[in-house]
Parts: sequence; structure tokens; C-alpha cells
Amino acid sequence: MKKVFIIGAVVIGTLASAFPFRTSCGLVFQVNPQNMTPEAVNFQLTQLNFNACGVFPTRIVYYISSVN
Repeated sequence: MKKVFIIGAVVIGTLASAFPFRTSCGLVFQVNPQNMTPEAVNFQLTQLNFNACGVFPTRIVYYISSVN
């Protein structure tokens, strides 16, 4: 049951053009990384976290679905 819920959440999340990013201090921002390299997305999310919380994140976790 837990796997079905997780897979369903990932599928729904991939349908949107923007995804929510939760900062280390708990703030949530909508991010649209279209036409950006993975390095550019990491840089933007790191800077967003620093601007919102005053600290750099220790890691950024991506959940990717192979469902189109």
C-alpha cells in the first residue's frame, strides 16, 4: 500500500510543470526548472535555500518517475 501511494504521488508530481521545493527551514517554493541543466537546478535550489533560511542545504534529493 505504501509503495502504491508513493508511486502515485510521484506520477502526479511529474505531471505538473513546476515542483515544490521545501527548504531546510520548512518554507515551500514552486520551482520550474525547464531548460536547465541539473547543475543549474542544484545551484538555484541551493541559493533559494540560503536566501530563505540563511544556511546552505547539506543535500538535495530528487524523486524522478519514468512514467510519461
